[in-house]
Amino acid sequence: MAATTEDTELIRRALAYAIKVYRELTDENGAPTLGVQNQLVDFILADPELREAAMRWGVTVETDEATTRPPRRLPYDAAYRRIRDFARSLVGQPVFMRQRQEPPDRR
Repeated sequence: MAATTEDTELIRRALAYAIKVYRELTDENGAPTLGVQNQLVDFILADPELREAAMRWGVTVETDEATTRPPRRLPYDAAYRRIRDFARSLVGQPVFMRQRQEPPDRR
C-alpha cells in the first residue's frame, strides 16, 4: 500500500535518502530506475520510524545543492539497515558484470 502525504519536504528528503542508499549499494553515480526509486520512497513514507530517519538526515545535509565537500555517509542505524535491505531486494544484478581477471600466463 502506497503512503499518501502532502508534505513535499518529507517526500524530497525521502527521495534524496533513497537515492543515497542506492548509490551506496551499487557504487553508481546516478538515481535508481523510477520503479525502484518509487518503491523505496513509498517504503520510507509508509513507516513513521523510516520517515523520521529520512527527515533527521535531510536536515543535516543540503539535498538540493551541489557541493565540493566529500559525500557524507548515511547514519548506520536500524532505519538505514531496513531501507538498505529492502533496496537490496529491489536491485538486481548490474547489467554489465565485471569478469574476474586472471593474471596473464607468463611462460
